[in-house]
Amino acid sequence: MLQFFTQFAADTRFYQRLKHPQQAPTLAALTMAALRSPGLWMLTFHRIIHFSSSRRNLRSLIWWLARLIEIPVHYFNTVFCKSELLGDCHIKGSAYLPDKGYLTCGARSIGDGSMIHDHVTFGYAVGKGNSGRPQVGNNVWIGPNCIIAGGLEIGDGSTLLPGTYLTYSVPPRSVVRGNPGRIIREEFDNAGLRASLAIVEALPEAEAGKS
Repeated sequence: MLQFFTQFAADTRFYQRLKHPQQAPTLAALTMAALRSPGLWMLTFHRIIHFSSSRRNLRSLIWWLARLIEIPVHYFNTVFCKSELLGDCHIKGSAYLPDKGYLTCGARSIGDGSMIHDHVTFGYAVGKGNSGRPQVGNNVWIGPNCIIAGGLEIGDGSTLLPGTYLTYSVPPRSVVRGNPGRIIREEFDNAGLRASLAIVEALPEAEAGKS
């Protein structure tokens, strides 16, 4: 239980820093961030669902409590956040899930520091004979309207620009764009993108590398 609240505090600081990067993380600022961040609620409720589905323990009162509230929090994520996350998706550390919702997440895991914007789908790619589920590394930035399908891995620090359709693994610090997705730059530092909630449609021409 202590671990859950410690993680919630870390998640709240993560969201507050994204929404108000110049604002000190005071108690008032953190409280407002928590109250005004549907993505944070979705993340928190998913952690409850993940705990219930992955740590079955009939002797644990905490497990039974998580099991009891699993249905209403799943309903909240589906109806109010317009999102669906598989219960066994492991979100490591603090990650950003979109306040706007519209996230369909069948990923196997999402790494610490990663940011996923609205209208993103993670799923299978059965038609290509690749029926696995995606794994998202640490510090990955995924823009709106992306589709990621199959048993692929998105390397740490990679960037998927809006509208990307990805069906293959990409190495760390790659920038991917298009449908089908193509790597347009390697060894790109996306720390600037992950410092706020701004949406970048394309890299500046000087940074885009090959087109």
